Amino acid sequence: MEAAAESREAEILTEIRESEKRAVEIIEKAGRESESIMQEAARNSSKLLPEKEAEIRKSQEKKIMDFREKARLIREEKLAEGRLGVKQLKAKAEKNIPKSVEFIMKKFEEAV
Repeated sequence: MEAAAESREAEILTEIRESEKRAVEIIEKAGRESESIMQEAARNSSKLLPEKEAEIRKSQEKKIMDFREKARLIREEKLAEGRLGVKQLKAKAEKNIPKSVEFIMKKFEEAV
């Protein structure tokens, strides 16, 4: 019976050693997989950085172009308003020319 107990103990010890060996292998495999995942993430992030920089640059260029277009439209609008104002002043001045001539002639005749 002692031999059977010793054999059972040896068998249990062998199972424990095998379990420990499998646990170490699992831990090592997980470490390798973790390292691989981290390296892949680093590679992907180094690829994404230039892409994101280009995307940001394009966005900034579009905003600048939109701003320039808006400024151009505002400038054209202000020029049109200015031209209209000049046209109105000119029309008003031309309307008053006969009155001004008459006034000047009257003052000149009074002075003579």
